Amino acid sequence: MPPLFAAEAKSVAVKLGAPETLLADGQHGLRYFPDERTVIVRTNPNYRVLLAAGVRTVLLEGDSMTCLASPRDALVPGKAGEFDNGYAGISGAWRVPSGELLAIYHAEDQEGMPRNKEGIPGFYCRVALAVSRDDGATFEKRGPILTGQLAKAAGGRFDQGVGEPCLLAEPGGKFLYCYHTSHEPVGGRGVTICLARCPVADAMKPDAWRKFFDGGFTEPGLGGRDTPVVTSGLHDACVLGPHVTYVPALRQFMMLFCVNAWMESGKQGRSGIYAAFSDDGIRWPRERIQQLWKTPTIPVIGRELAWQPTLALDEPAGSSLAGWLYYSYSESWGHKPLQKPHYFMRRRIEFKAAPGVGH
Repeated sequence: MPPLFAAEAKSVAVKLGAPETLLADGQHGLRYFPDERTVIVRTNPNYRVLLAAGVRTVLLEGDSMTCLASPRDALVPGKAGEFDNGYAGISGAWRVPSGELLAIYHAEDQEGMPRNKEGIPGFYCRVALAVSRDDGATFEKRGPILTGQLAKAAGGRFDQGVGEPCLLAEPGGKFLYCYHTSHEPVGGRGVTICLARCPVADAMKPDAWRKFFDGGFTEPGLGGRDTPVVTSGLHDACVLGPHVTYVPALRQFMMLFCVNAWMESGKQGRSGIYAAFSDDGIRWPRERIQQLWKTPTIPVIGRELAWQPTLALDEPAGSSLAGWLYYSYSESWGHKPLQKPHYFMRRRIEFKAAPGVGH
């Protein structure tokens, strides 16, 4: 079967449908959600969905994505002094052959860290592993799998470490890939997207992960060096929050991620949600990266916000590829009256080869 878009395609036409609210701010007692990527655990016999809300992860169930209810805590922050004392947000999962659900989560150590001007606690983040034997209802923590190469600097920079991960099995079935955001200013770089992997056979072993560095997976996940796979290419912008899907019909990897051009104010230009395409999941050519939606992607008091993109694709049909873009949104983000924390929304999304490109 030929790919829907040629591997050398430099642009893809994208159509976004009207926004739909799935869960409003405060519904079922939830606020500030989804705060990481959405994880759909299953769709049969009912839907089970994991969402980071506030500082913990909740499980919701329902007959469809439009009627999720009955949230219950699935993963909560650790105690004082533990690596995830301030936050535990699941943002990726994979079912091992024996049936357990392996999840990775964004873990924050907030002790001794300053708040930013929006009132958000500062953090030193890690990517950690948790395992569920009851289909996502509860999780057992297994500890960090990825940590930064720089130690925590209490009282220093607001955001430190590595986190905001997503997880998928590469199509060969040999490795699990973990894309994540690096908040480390190594060599003067800004916030970037990096990659680590582990053999599927070692998925339950926290020390089995290796970071991509200098062309190979040669550095340990715990404390090793890394080479970014996606950057903004700009001195005043950062990239964060990747969600990667392998699309068999394209024989390609597709990444959605956020760009925050932090010098922008007022009308947005470069900030927004972007898509990138890759043949191997490791090299993401800049000419195959394009903006999908111009929007602010970082919480700022009184400003619109759209972030935490998750792509759920339908089965391909004809010459197009379609699905749902799940994300969190606020028309005027904040904590006070007339402001609103982010809440759960979606938009229909359709990809087509640009005129004269591909099939």
